[in-house]
Amino acid sequence: MLAVGSAMFGASGSCGPVSSAPSVASPVAAAVPAVWDAGAARHVLDRFAFGPRPGDVDALVELGFERWLAAQLAAPSRPDPALDAALEPYASALQPPAALVDDWVDMTGEPDMMAMGDMTMGHSAEAADMDGAMRGRELQRRIKPHFRAHLADLVAAQLTRQVLSERQIEEVMIDFWSNHFNIFAPKGMVRSFAGDYVERVLRPLALGRFEDLLLATARHPAMLIYLDNAASTFKRGLNENYARELLELHTLGVGAYHENDVPGVARILTGWGVSRPGQPRPYEFAFRWRQHDFGAKTVLDETYPAGEAEAEGVLLLKRLATHPATARHIGSKLCMRFVADDPPPSCVEAAEAAFMSSGGELRQVIAAIAHDPSFWQARRTKLKRPLELAVSALRATAAELDGTSRVAQALRALGEPMLEESVPTGYPEDAQAWASSGGFLARMSFATGLGFERLKGVSVDVDALLPETDADGLLAHGNRLFLSGAGSAQTLSAIASELARLEEPHDRRCLTAALFLGSPEFQTQ
Repeated sequence: MLAVGSAMFGASGSCGPVSSAPSVASPVAAAVPAVWDAGAARHVLDRFAFGPRPGDVDALVELGFERWLAAQLAAPSRPDPALDAALEPYASALQPPAALVDDWVDMTGEPDMMAMGDMTMGHSAEAADMDGAMRGRELQRRIKPHFRAHLADLVAAQLTRQVLSERQIEEVMIDFWSNHFNIFAPKGMVRSFAGDYVERVLRPLALGRFEDLLLATARHPAMLIYLDNAASTFKRGLNENYARELLELHTLGVGAYHENDVPGVARILTGWGVSRPGQPRPYEFAFRWRQHDFGAKTVLDETYPAGEAEAEGVLLLKRLATHPATARHIGSKLCMRFVADDPPPSCVEAAEAAFMSSGGELRQVIAAIAHDPSFWQARRTKLKRPLELAVSALRATAAELDGTSRVAQALRALGEPMLEESVPTGYPEDAQAWASSGGFLARMSFATGLGFERLKGVSVDVDALLPETDADGLLAHGNRLFLSGAGSAQTLSAIASELARLEEPHDRRCLTAALFLGSPEFQTQ
């Protein structure tokens, strides 16, 4: 495998032409393809799905793009028992936070904190806050030993959905929102809320109305704790972390607000916190009246009169969600995800117009992007992020996950462990962030492990996937299966040269899979 480095991937370990990392070509002038063929179908599945499984390209060519897109954007119409069965090993990790924490506390073998009653009953507000903080620290101590296994289960469950789900646009959008509305799971009590955040906020709202999604993320304990809004109070002092990221990352974008808008937003959202252990509805959003600033505020030249409570925060979020700057910011990020790292103006304008005309209906925004000519001009212009590479390779090889969490380690080795990006921006989308020699070596290691059936937590039958035994047959089949016939002369020549070194049929098949998965054409989309 390593011998291919000098011929196919460059001496530095880069995945691309001999002299450089994979090039990201400029789109050529073209309209929506007049001929609907395998190349066009694969482009759709590379961008609006996590890549094709065996047979998916031919099925999409026969079905047609419009019918496929309509089905993907429609509400779920039938259950998916195969996916449900594959998710069963991770059911405990997907529980609501109260049930999850109860299980963890019970596992310690110590007295159940939940049965101790509400320690804040009959105390002053200050004493109640102190007791709540003490309970929180004790709870964190008890659940911490369970967290790494829990997070690995969450990652495995999410990978299982991405690999097996028929609703691929939904899965791609959940991944998109996981970065746009990023949380850092290892931070304190965020660890107990991360799965609920993905399963019960991002998943049901990923293709809905942006306003609903924004409000749900703002109220979720994972976000309230991660960006410190739960600690922002009128009496003890503002914390502006969430207020700033709400304006700059989640809605309006850089340059669309003034610095003095940030404390105004923070004041409006004082009191937005999380209910404590021992309260009737623990681990849920709670509006705390004593911590709210009831004074008048101004944000974006809009006045919020004195005396308002939680409702003024809801009004603020609605105004931000429907603001023209938000439409452009969200549209631009979606065009970056689906079309190009430098989003084409025509795509951004189409997405922005669909956002504004529909009131932020995300299905209509996605449809507008899919029908913009720039989408069809952008084949093989984006480097896959590590997650995209991993899932597309698992799908391409018809891999089966074994029901354990071992596959989660593969994402960590590739450099993109889910829910563990500490900065609010989430994992980057652009190629520059991922195009490094070390990153490409990790990609090749992943491709080798999967192709040679050695990736932990995953089962692949390479002999069934590539039944041919001669090198020419394997080369042709691999090109069709993994690249839809798009392998370059340089790539095919390099693979043919390596295959000629082996005679044992199984090893030759494994090498074929590994080399195509590691090829420049598979690394891009």
